[in-house]
Amino acid sequence: MGKWIGLKIVIRIILICSLLVGCLYLAFKEFIFSAGFLFVLVLILGVEFYNFLIKPFTDVHKTLSAMLNDDFSLKAPSSHKNDVFRTLSDLYEKQKKSHFEQQSIQLIYSNLLNSISTGILILRKSEDEDWTIFLMNESFAQIFQMPVYTSWKNLIKNLPEFVTRLNEIGFREVQQTMEISIDNQENQTYSLKTSKIKTYNYEYFTVSLDSVQSIIEKKEKQAWYDLMKVISHEMMNTLTPINSLVNSLQYFAEQETWDADDKKDFRESLETIQKKTIHMLEFVDNYRQLTNFPRPKKEKADLVSIVKSCLEIMKPLLQENKIQVEFWSEKEEIFSLIDQVLTERVIINLLTNSIYALQERETDREIQLKIYRHSHRTFVEIKDNGKGIDKEIRDKVFIPFFTTRQNGAGIGLSLSKNIMEAHSGYLTFKSKPGETVFVMSFL
Repeated sequence: MGKWIGLKIVIRIILICSLLVGCLYLAFKEFIFSAGFLFVLVLILGVEFYNFLIKPFTDVHKTLSAMLNDDFSLKAPSSHKNDVFRTLSDLYEKQKKSHFEQQSIQLIYSNLLNSISTGILILRKSEDEDWTIFLMNESFAQIFQMPVYTSWKNLIKNLPEFVTRLNEIGFREVQQTMEISIDNQENQTYSLKTSKIKTYNYEYFTVSLDSVQSIIEKKEKQAWYDLMKVISHEMMNTLTPINSLVNSLQYFAEQETWDADDKKDFRESLETIQKKTIHMLEFVDNYRQLTNFPRPKKEKADLVSIVKSCLEIMKPLLQENKIQVEFWSEKEEIFSLIDQVLTERVIINLLTNSIYALQERETDREIQLKIYRHSHRTFVEIKDNGKGIDKEIRDKVFIPFFTTRQNGAGIGLSLSKNIMEAHSGYLTFKSKPGETVFVMSFL
């Protein structure tokens, strides 16, 4: 196709030059009218030759300028002219499709970020520019009770305290809490997390902000909801059969004479009611233990000796279940300020749970205990190679009265967690198939 374009150009140049020579010759011979006619033809061919050369470049320039400015409202250049225009037309259509796909993705991301409760602010800057707001979601604006700004200067003007905090951390990646006063009201605590990423031309700084109070309220509501489900389930399981049995007793009371079977049924009904009542009393007593356990009487005590004492207490049960115990301590003595009785209660409870978890394992039952110091804290790890805790119930193990054991009360882990928190510590766990580790942490 390129050689045909060159041939057309040569033919046009030869034709224009020939007509121009003819025009000059006729003018020299004083054939003015004929010379004028040829001159008009030369002008017409000159204009056509100009359009033939320049207009394609104009179309190319318009197309490339539109692509450069993300303006795809123009019609694609004609693809039938030559290979160059065909390639340019294909490129234009490809860029147009990519542009609208990017717009769709950006719209999806924007809607997604606006649908979450976490406040998100994304800043962007190049090497020779200051920060600009790349994106601010609606939750971020709602936290600070302001419009969704697109200008960094407006953010500095209307949220100076927050911008000052960003300057204090030097726009680095951090994860911390911060207190901010909004509209001169009482300070509120927020969880701040930032991240930074660099691309070829830009640097992006992402800020995520959550109200600590909102997080706590959500967790409290969920915990209360889960607790009420367990309590209502337990009460219904107890009161429903009692109600049924009471109706049966009313039937017996209306009978003038009783035979031997009636007396037997009456006695069994009373025994069942008594059992259910005792079970409910135990349930209430367990709840009382959760809410009214004694405050820790902290004294300096050796955790190594305490763990060894607990293992000695549990030794008959461990031997009965053929469980091998491995114990390791960083030092011979590791002291901490604790309530020895309550701490023993937590360790024995965790050991009991490990023994139960190992019952489904036929051989090679193992429990490992470790005591060590790290970052000014003392840690006690209790690890077993049981089946592990199913993913579906991992977020429920500390809920009061939740249990997977047939005869379990469901307060052991909840009470243990409360005891550890009363020691200004915490109780956590990690689990996967074939392994569960509970970690006690003391100051």
